[in-house]
Amino acid sequence: MKLQPKMLLVFCSLTLLVGAPSLWTVRTTVHQILLDDVKNRGLSAASDLTRDSWRGYKAHSEHLFLPPLQSAQERAAASYAAALGLSGEVLAHTNVAEKGKVYNDVVTLEALRAGSTLTRISHTQEGALLLILAPVWSVEKNNVEEEFLFGGGNETLGKTRLGTVRLAIPLKKVLETEYRLFRKITVIVVTAGGASLLLILIFMRRLLLPIKSLSEGTSRISHGEYGINVPVFSRDELGQLANDFNQMSKALAETTISKDYLGNILSHMIDPLIVLSMDGIIQTANQAVLDLLGYAKQELEGQPAHTLFSAKDHLSSHGKQGTVITDSSVRNLEAEFITRSGARVPVLFSSSVLKNNEGVPSGIVVVAKDITERKHMESIIRQADKMSAVGQLAAGVAHEINNPLGIILGFAQAMVRRLRVNDPLEMPLKSIEKEAIRCKNLVKDLLTFSRTSKAEREPIDINRAIEEALPLIIAQARLTHIEVKQDLAPNLPHLLGNLNQIQQIIVNLSNNAFDAMGDRGGNLTVKTEIIKADPYQWICLRVTDTGVGIPSEILSRVFEPFFTTKPVGKGTGLGLSLIHEIVKKHSGTIDVESRPGCTEFCIKFPVH
Repeated sequence: MKLQPKMLLVFCSLTLLVGAPSLWTVRTTVHQILLDDVKNRGLSAASDLTRDSWRGYKAHSEHLFLPPLQSAQERAAASYAAALGLSGEVLAHTNVAEKGKVYNDVVTLEALRAGSTLTRISHTQEGALLLILAPVWSVEKNNVEEEFLFGGGNETLGKTRLGTVRLAIPLKKVLETEYRLFRKITVIVVTAGGASLLLILIFMRRLLLPIKSLSEGTSRISHGEYGINVPVFSRDELGQLANDFNQMSKALAETTISKDYLGNILSHMIDPLIVLSMDGIIQTANQAVLDLLGYAKQELEGQPAHTLFSAKDHLSSHGKQGTVITDSSVRNLEAEFITRSGARVPVLFSSSVLKNNEGVPSGIVVVAKDITERKHMESIIRQADKMSAVGQLAAGVAHEINNPLGIILGFAQAMVRRLRVNDPLEMPLKSIEKEAIRCKNLVKDLLTFSRTSKAEREPIDINRAIEEALPLIIAQARLTHIEVKQDLAPNLPHLLGNLNQIQQIIVNLSNNAFDAMGDRGGNLTVKTEIIKADPYQWICLRVTDTGVGIPSEILSRVFEPFFTTKPVGKGTGLGLSLIHEIVKKHSGTIDVESRPGCTEFCIKFPVH
């Protein structure tokens, strides 16, 4: 709770603790004063009544009772005055209708037994009444008034009790007067309290305004806003404190770099930056680190640095960190970060030791640069270089082999046509013809890598090309219990390409899928769809199988020429490399994703 509400709470509490009892005391005092005034007036009237009414008792004459009763009623402003006998019977009453009644209420019975004047307050339907009951004696003395006021006479002195006089004085006006006085006193007290509260608020505002300004200034400095000034409201101790604060703020502005300024620099850095303690604990990391690795800030800070690096990057044999981070500087070292999901991110890594003013190492600053895209481009360049080398080799070898191979195949076919039935040379010659044709197809595949081999292009409906190639694929699939599914998107735009080469892609990918699934069977799915990536459109061909999958360690090499995992004699290693070359000549892209039980090739052709 702030200081101002605390002071107000204390003031209000004290006001209630002091004011409420004071008001109650005032009201009680006023009530007693007014009641005593009425009581004294009634006692005086009752005293005169006892002095003047004993003759009526002696003569038993109502005529003698009424004048003193009416006089006492007027003097005391009573509701009525009455003269009672020894048994409480009404001998005379200012209200004639009451004559002859017997009063046997508790107050009357108590007064008949008492030897002195009795005063009681009675509550009736008409309101509160002050009852004064005084005994009347037979002997009149000079000091009757004094005896009456101080307790009345004493029967032991030879007096005989004649009866009791009764006055009933209404207290309604007394209570109304009491209420008006109390209300006025309350208004005065509340007004005085409100004025005091207002004065206290004004005083507190003048007192707390400098403190509030100092508090706000301190808060702004804690957030890095150095050089601010607070207003000086007075020349007292608070004013001196404000002057000292302004001088401190000016000194901080001249000697300290804003924390927010440094924070903005770190958060807007494109490259990841991490600050570690000397024992390898992550102290802080900028937003680029969090975005790259997928961590939240609170998840990363306080963790050991080795959680960020792959096992192969534990290069430091003597450092406390046990990673690429050492006690000396490291510059542009290739390493791998491990993301929160476990993925590897190649980075160009640099680190340096952070020292304090005394030159003692206090931490390590790590800067990394994501080189994922660079690695990808390097792999594309390496693949292109390999393709270029194989293409040049294929062009030279193919041209040298084609001519002698054509002569061998021609003479073999000519001799096969001239063979007689059951000729012993039939099997050797047909074998020569078969293997020559196989060599010719191999040379044709090699020529695909050569830029000198050109294929005519035309608008192609890729769905129709797939449907024409599927019968051959389905016929082969039935032999190995493989189910071929097709999911072809309707109304695809035409593709500018070579029909035979497109179908060759489908057949080669299907053959590879059959080899991966083997005799146990599975599913082969051929799917087409349109992909929109403004401002371009792509026709996407997906071929998915449920085979054993491609191991992750060789996934990046599947498009290399002559690379194969098949046994000797069952593969040349040119299938996927030929597909890669065909796709590249069609200005498309090919990607592969594989895991145990699923391999998917995604080929995208641009829509012209």
